[in-house]
Amino acid sequence: MLKQCLLQRCLVQYRSLMSVADKLNGMLDTRQGKGFTPRETLKNHLRSEVMPLLKGTKLDRRHDSITFRRSMSQLVRDAAFAAVVVHANPTGAFVTSLTECIKHDHERMRFISYMTSAQSSRVIAHLCKAGVRDSAALSPLISRLDFNELKEISRAMFALVEEGKCNEVIFLIVPMYCGEKWTLTYDAGRGHTNTENRNCNVFEAVRVVRVLSKAVRSVVERRRTDVEAQGSLSPLPIESIQRLRTSLANFIIENTQVLRGAHWINFTRAMMHFPQEFKLVKYLEDYSPVVRAVEALQLPNRGAGQQLIDTIDTTDLAALGMSRLFEPVKHMKRPQQSSESGMSEGPRGSILDVPPSELSKIIPIIEHLPSSKSIQQLRLQFVVDTVVKRLEFMNFADVVHFLHVLRNIEGSAQFSTSLDAAVNVASKRLLEAGPDCDVSSAPYRIPYARLVQLATLLSAFRVKSCVGFVTYLSYLAPTLRSLRVGDATAFMCALATIAPKDGQELCANVGKEILDRVGVDSERGGNAGLFMTFPISCVKLLRAVVILNTVPSSNFVSLMFGDTEGRTQFSEEFCVEETSVLFDVSRSLYHFSRMRPGDMAWNETLWSKGVMGFLLPLLHYLSSIWRDGLVSPAGKSPRVTYIPIAWRSAAETIFPFVDVNLDVISLKTMQARLEEVYPSCRDIILMAVDVADAQMRLREGDTVAGEPISYSSNAFIHLVYFLLMVEHMIYHATWQAEMGGNTEDGATLREKMQELKGNYNTLISTSCIGKTGAQCGGATALSLLEKAFVQDGEDGGKSPFCLSRSEVLEITTNLPFALTLVVSQGPVNELFCERAVSIMVNVDD
Repeated sequence: MLKQCLLQRCLVQYRSLMSVADKLNGMLDTRQGKGFTPRETLKNHLRSEVMPLLKGTKLDRRHDSITFRRSMSQLVRDAAFAAVVVHANPTGAFVTSLTECIKHDHERMRFISYMTSAQSSRVIAHLCKAGVRDSAALSPLISRLDFNELKEISRAMFALVEEGKCNEVIFLIVPMYCGEKWTLTYDAGRGHTNTENRNCNVFEAVRVVRVLSKAVRSVVERRRTDVEAQGSLSPLPIESIQRLRTSLANFIIENTQVLRGAHWINFTRAMMHFPQEFKLVKYLEDYSPVVRAVEALQLPNRGAGQQLIDTIDTTDLAALGMSRLFEPVKHMKRPQQSSESGMSEGPRGSILDVPPSELSKIIPIIEHLPSSKSIQQLRLQFVVDTVVKRLEFMNFADVVHFLHVLRNIEGSAQFSTSLDAAVNVASKRLLEAGPDCDVSSAPYRIPYARLVQLATLLSAFRVKSCVGFVTYLSYLAPTLRSLRVGDATAFMCALATIAPKDGQELCANVGKEILDRVGVDSERGGNAGLFMTFPISCVKLLRAVVILNTVPSSNFVSLMFGDTEGRTQFSEEFCVEETSVLFDVSRSLYHFSRMRPGDMAWNETLWSKGVMGFLLPLLHYLSSIWRDGLVSPAGKSPRVTYIPIAWRSAAETIFPFVDVNLDVISLKTMQARLEEVYPSCRDIILMAVDVADAQMRLREGDTVAGEPISYSSNAFIHLVYFLLMVEHMIYHATWQAEMGGNTEDGATLREKMQELKGNYNTLISTSCIGKTGAQCGGATALSLLEKAFVQDGEDGGKSPFCLSRSEVLEITTNLPFALTLVVSQGPVNELFCERAVSIMVNVDD
């Protein structure tokens, strides 16, 4: 250790540096058939020999300083690569030593000034891949980049953008451009087939345009959304961006004969995706090839009296790229036959010179380029037909990407056949990767992210069958330790879509495996439950569970709804998606309650976690927000809402759990549940009366003014339904308690039910209270019901809010009991039956 770095002075000796650098380079060199160095061996070398040198502060002056610093540059380059190889922790000791060495180089050994552009670009790429996020460690390396070497520029820019560091690209790399121009040069090496496949700098120019477009778009969009920080943000280097883009475009257009079809696709997409602020292409005075190429296109929509050089924008350059792609095949009506590799024998640089995996990228932008509608349709049809013919040569990920871009032609004549062909190939790839297939000989890998994307697309396109998806998921699901909520939702929705044709039972069993693995520790959000963190995903998940008829476990229910103790507040997402959340939770709980009628523990979990812990608190919360806004003087609450319908669905969900017929639960459990649910029902009734009265007065005003009704749903109809359900549960439960025997427990239950019944009778005769009392004008549930049945000749005419025959039938038909056959009739039931009969027999209605 003392030989490598004297502790007092941190002196780096020449012999030690050369020895360590050569050894590390040899360990990482796998050329000429050399095997990989064991990871532990490499780690030990980095820890014991490389790290002390990285911590050095001075160089041994007894040797040539230039050679010394160049060797140090090589060591840092190899050390950065080694960090990637050993999967070093970005915050660990080794990576920290490496970044500190670079950050403080100007105070220590000053070797970065001797780094080549190739070395600095590789170090940047390796550090980004290793997870380094510190811009202070990247800035000194960026300063060594040279725009004469486009390969090094593109490598560094791509690495930074892939890690989301677009600001470094725009504010550090782009301003370094000083008007460099390039001539066509090839790398020293050869390609896999012939000399034409050798890499050249015009290919790198296309890559730089791609990454420049992505970085500019990211920075501009981020500034648009960050309104508060706009005043403190540094101005964009607009001139540097414009000059670099124009120079690159000129270099690319000058060497069109070298480019392949995929290069033109990337060039076209990059130009299309520049933000609006950078649409106009400037500084074309010195780049006549660009102007002549655009002029030859004879594009429409040119303003009179304007010079072409002043109007060229990125859309024109994108149209130029598209023209280069389709020019050789514009008279060809059908794609040529593909070779064994999936490539057609077509002209270089044309659409037929594009690998199958790249073709689908151009579909989304064809219709956005300036050309006639007929030409756009012909191009789109040609590309889609070409991709469909080459699907057999594409891997799973590329097939899924093609499915994704098919959204752009949904509704066209080609869509259905293209969708079926792509789904069949995707299913085939999944079957090839199945459990019966030899993994070593399987030609196609199945990336997990693409599998999730396929699941999303299957449900979005309502695909009827995909046998490979179900089969692959059936053996993949048991091997997964856990699933994110979003992934599980995508899988379950896809299974629900294809279950009718691919096997309901098989899909349900796979769905159960998925449900058992939903939720990871980072997603639990404490004891709040997944519903509080991912409301929309959980709603979709429950919907798919119901469709699949899958029986979830008690642990799944607890995980979804969480610890429900004292829950009164919900996030903004619940207010936005009120209908979806309320309906799907109600329907799911009702569905689950009927799946295991004899499992009391399961039933109790649903009741405590789902009904009492989530559904009723959420319904109470949303109803109160809507009611308070509606009856306030400002009247800010939206009138178009489906919360009243949720009162109805909630009552239908509660009914089988209370089980007043005692088919499953005991009398004691029935009384306990009814007593538990009554406070929420009482509050909802009071709020519903308030809302219905406000709606009545608003509708009366609308009728007088001759305006359309302001509501999308009749709150009063759903209030009546809710009242009839709650009243029946209370009265029938009281009758059950009276018939329950003369035991001491029976007497106690009778007393409790009589008290609850009396409370309810008082409730329906109670007007709204509190801050809304002045607005509801003393309305009660019974008074509203009587008002709704006002007939001709009473109170000066027929109320515009009077129930119709169809509405009465809607209420009576959907109730889970017969109104006229109840053993104990309540006041609402009695009044409704009495008045409804007159409506049903009134022929004038």
